[in-house]
Amino acid sequence: MSYKLTLVASSVVLALSPSLHAQDDFSVFDEVVVSGTRSEQSIKNIPSSVSKVSSEDIEQNLSTDIKQALKYEPGVQVNGQGRFGMEDFTVRGMSGSRVKVLVDGVEQPSSYNPGADVMRKNANTFEVDTLTAIEVNKGPTSTLYGSDALGGTVLMRTKNPEDLLGAGDDTHVGLKTGYASANDEYKATVEVANRTGDLDTMLIYTYRDGNETETHGDGADILGPERGAADPYKIESHNILAKVFYQINAAHRIGVTGEYYTRDAKGDILSGEGRDGGMPGYIYTNVHGKDKDNRYRLGFEHEWQADFTAFETLGWSLNWTESESEHNSFDHTEAKGNRNRARSGKDESLQFDLQMQKAIELATSRHEFTYGATASNDKFKLSYTDYNLDTGVSTPGSEEVPSSESEQRAVFVQDQMFFMDDRMVVTAGLRYDDYKATPDSSSGLEQHNSDALTSRLGAVYHWNNNLSTYAQYSEGFRSPTIYEMYYDKDNSMFGYRIEANPDLKPEESQSYEVGIRANNHLGSVELAVFYNDYKNFISSKTTMDGSVEVTRNENIGKARIYGSEFKGSLWLDEAFGAPMGSYARLSMAYLDGEDRETGNTLDTIAPFTTVVGVGYDAPSDAWGTALTVTAVAAKDEWEEADNLKAPSYTVVDLTGYYRPTQDLTLRAGLFNAFDEKYWQYQDLEGATASTQGIDRRTQPGRNWGINLDYAF
Repeated sequence: MSYKLTLVASSVVLALSPSLHAQDDFSVFDEVVVSGTRSEQSIKNIPSSVSKVSSEDIEQNLSTDIKQALKYEPGVQVNGQGRFGMEDFTVRGMSGSRVKVLVDGVEQPSSYNPGADVMRKNANTFEVDTLTAIEVNKGPTSTLYGSDALGGTVLMRTKNPEDLLGAGDDTHVGLKTGYASANDEYKATVEVANRTGDLDTMLIYTYRDGNETETHGDGADILGPERGAADPYKIESHNILAKVFYQINAAHRIGVTGEYYTRDAKGDILSGEGRDGGMPGYIYTNVHGKDKDNRYRLGFEHEWQADFTAFETLGWSLNWTESESEHNSFDHTEAKGNRNRARSGKDESLQFDLQMQKAIELATSRHEFTYGATASNDKFKLSYTDYNLDTGVSTPGSEEVPSSESEQRAVFVQDQMFFMDDRMVVTAGLRYDDYKATPDSSSGLEQHNSDALTSRLGAVYHWNNNLSTYAQYSEGFRSPTIYEMYYDKDNSMFGYRIEANPDLKPEESQSYEVGIRANNHLGSVELAVFYNDYKNFISSKTTMDGSVEVTRNENIGKARIYGSEFKGSLWLDEAFGAPMGSYARLSMAYLDGEDRETGNTLDTIAPFTTVVGVGYDAPSDAWGTALTVTAVAAKDEWEEADNLKAPSYTVVDLTGYYRPTQDLTLRAGLFNAFDEKYWQYQDLEGATASTQGIDRRTQPGRNWGINLDYAF
């Protein structure tokens, strides 16, 4: 604790130090991001919090998936575990479809979870070895990205040929391999890129062969619902990313992108053995599963350096994407015999994006305008079939949501204004979105129409090269999902009925954020304070119709979330005379909020989290090491009073690298070094004292990994 306080004190001293007022040209906030303005922009000119995890960060932390890549980011959690893998993101207390997810600007479908243990369509088809960066824009960003950006945006940027190539004609070949003990996974990645004249090409292939992610080692390795060990599952994935760009002339550049991801998984669901279904003849045995998840993308893009009066640059893209999940759940009961409940869900989307930019110089200011339009057509379809393996008879399963199509259209404009020799940067944005959803006519359900106008106004003031303050007001909205509007199921014979409601209104948010950024030769600090108001929250409401429970989604909720986040880094060699290359880092995230209808704390509110790191990079760049400590407070306030408390925990990770030659790097890591038994708070949502198999929700105990990278 004394070390942590020392680092905090040092960071505060750094922020207030008179040396900050020295005109130092170096700034750690010159890092470029895209998600803050829809174009490349230095973080120092963005009036809101944006976290960026680079490909170097992903490699240094030996991350095997998105969850590991973002585990040290304040205010960000990645949800999902077990058979179906990663589900969604939580950003400052907002999760699910309230957080927009994009890959290279292409919208990804939100996860589908109808509550049954045999069907999930999760966001588990992303390969980290293809990424050059992950950006998290915190808070509402609907003026930039439209619906679903109610609580924030996660933008994954895949590598381009220029990320791997040098100047002029060049060829790059990279080979990566590694092992992670947490899921007994081996991986191999091959990168090939080439530039010949005006033609750039790139191909990245990644293969992973592993198993389920382990739970803590003291979980009971038994059969049945009380099982504490993870269910044994074999998981294999392939990802191919190909890009071709051609510079037609000085004004025009075109590109084609293709990506294919497939994930195959199968195994025994030992936690389901002996489970009592609650009716005579429904004791489950021989429970196992076989799953397949696919994602496809094919895109075309065109960049035009036009230098017209209306715009100087124009870029447009057309992308087709499809993702599909197929789950086969096998079991035996006395009532049904041997069966397979086959469940599949598919999202297909065609997306168009047009963006233009224009810079205008005035006497006392300059303006960078960004404006354009987007359009997308999406299709969602479920297919359920129950197979009796003893008789060979198949029957249609009960699908919760009818096949549906949706359309989104939007226009947007943003003006980034620079005043006072760029000391004051003001960003204003406006966007109009129109949304339509149409269920299959056979469902008898009505079409849904909604629209929204969102605005944003923020400013950054650079007091000097080392100290900046910012403030922003922004709005967000989220159209109701197909699932929320059209889930329609009549099980009155079992005592319940779920009714569709296509008349739902979009959820809305208003966000206020202020912050300070400071840096000098000693390090950097960033502090953000925010307050978010949400209304028209969509939630389920249950009433009684005689002896039948009737559940229906309605706009009944209001919520508020507020908090603060701190990030600081300190060069220990400059501050305290430590060996050159020594550094320390600290991040803290505090969050609170409530359902304003009930006064209860929201389940998505993360407990206070602190991440402290110290490291060393040799001046020769030949080796380095880092020690990271993550401390998370307990979460004992939930919307339901009987929800289990999530205990506090502290986890220690140690990583290091050795580079014997410029082209060869060996990395190794020891994670959860002291074998802490812990649960992430989101994995205990809905768990009570009577919930079975709580240990099966723990995170891995002590584990290790090793990676080898060779590039030539």
